[in-house]
Amino acid sequence: MKSIINKIGLLLLVVTLVFTSCETEETLEITTPEAEFILNTPGISTVFLNFALPDNPAFTISWDDEVTGSSSYTVEMATDADFTSPMTLGTSDSNNFSMSVSEFNNALTSTGNTQFKDIPVYMRVLASNQISNSILILATTYPVNEPTINSVADGDTFVLSIDNNDAVAMTFEWTDPILDSSLNLDVEYILQAALAGTNFAVPVEAGTATNTNSITLTNAQLNAAAIQSGIEADTTGDLDLRLVAIITDNASGSVLERTTDAVTITVTTYATALDLSTNWGVVGSAANDWGATPDLPFFKTDTDGVLAAYVNLIDGEIKFRENNDWANNLGDNDADGTLEQGGANIAVTAGSYKITMNLNDFTYTIEPFSLGIVGGAYNDWGATPDFMLEYDQYSDVFRGIVTLIDGEMKFRMNNDWGTNWGDDGADGTLELNGANIVVTAGIYIATVNMNDLTYTLEPIDYVWGLVGGAYNDWGATPDAQFTRDWSRPFDDIWILNDVTLIDGEFKFRANNDWGTNYGDDGGDGVLELNGANIVATAGTYSFVLDFSDPANPTYTQN
Repeated sequence: MKSIINKIGLLLLVVTLVFTSCETEETLEITTPEAEFILNTPGISTVFLNFALPDNPAFTISWDDEVTGSSSYTVEMATDADFTSPMTLGTSDSNNFSMSVSEFNNALTSTGNTQFKDIPVYMRVLASNQISNSILILATTYPVNEPTINSVADGDTFVLSIDNNDAVAMTFEWTDPILDSSLNLDVEYILQAALAGTNFAVPVEAGTATNTNSITLTNAQLNAAAIQSGIEADTTGDLDLRLVAIITDNASGSVLERTTDAVTITVTTYATALDLSTNWGVVGSAANDWGATPDLPFFKTDTDGVLAAYVNLIDGEIKFRENNDWANNLGDNDADGTLEQGGANIAVTAGSYKITMNLNDFTYTIEPFSLGIVGGAYNDWGATPDFMLEYDQYSDVFRGIVTLIDGEMKFRMNNDWGTNWGDDGADGTLELNGANIVVTAGIYIATVNMNDLTYTLEPIDYVWGLVGGAYNDWGATPDAQFTRDWSRPFDDIWILNDVTLIDGEFKFRANNDWGTNYGDDGGDGVLELNGANIVATAGTYSFVLDFSDPANPTYTQN
């Protein structure tokens, strides 16, 4: 009986399984995945475009295409997710696409975007009327377009005047979107000038600025740029101006330059150097061995007919004559300060003097006069002679190039404390018996204007000298020292007159040191740093060094 029951149970179980199996088979659906055209998300979501690496890949994208069967794909870009204004980046015959840094940067620039940082870039791929999904990356670009000049235009006229020497003549302004971006970039701007029509063959730096949108030029600065460009003083000429924007990559040193088109302005210049020369001079045994060398010159003063000479004399006699010639000479018959035509010699003792001659009433005065620097910064407050400044007839001031050490200084007359000046307010104005002037070690152009008792101490890097076997046995004694040509105050020109050389060779060097020296590799008058020795034959020469263009310094000798 138990056996029968087991068989009946087994039969019922089989029947149940059969019915269950049939029910399952009726409800099961088997599907195949749809074919897809998918633009894959790249491994990076941000792209930084570095102008120093223009040929490097900016990005690479790839896609899977199981739909179109195409062998030609078009890659599009837009700055919004709806692709309102799509731009074609390029095409590909495979399932990937890349662009270089410069290509991608130019593409983004062409959209007019001035955001520069975190620009949203949507991309998609088109093939056979099918469009893939889109992806998003954020891009940081660099500027390509030059700044826009918006304050100076072609045809603008600038009439400059020495009366307005320090007044603003021009404010040169521009717009550059990079300045308003969130990028931490330093942008240097250089305003260049050149004679109109020369295509900036020899550009002159008129002014500079960093991370701002304007450069202001005074009458003096614009006048200097015009004259250095080739427009003569006291004339009117056309001047080209352009702006160069420079960004430097700190890591590589690579430079990105953007240069504007030129604007042409008309400038009326003025002479910056006074012409105080005269035909009169001091001659005598105390001055120049009665004419063995040119007479010591007289200069004009602010009173017509009244002349002044600043001279160093030895014991002896002097007279005054015109044109280095005896046809018109003046002396003093009675030693009473009154001049007579062809009069007697005037006896003097050694010293530094200011001689004033009045041709209106034929009187004269001779008074001790020297202006020097004294102090702990120069000569231990007078332990040795003061540094003497020389009269500059081109600016009616006293100048000198002096090397100072850390310390204090003053100006005084005639190596004596009877008349001395300091600066109570450290404001560039001298006061009689004023406070000591604090200075730091360096080389300076010292300038004193005795008309308004102002002074400047302009630091410079180099004082030039001549060294060589033809002069001082290559430095066994001090080099022959050049001095600045004060008649050209805006040019870096140095002169050395009447130096005697022997047969041999020479070079030019700075600060009596070989750290910076120039020779002439081609014998063409153009100087090269560490260049070849210059051959000399025995004789007396005068030299001019022109460092106005630091990249191409030159020299002349005669």
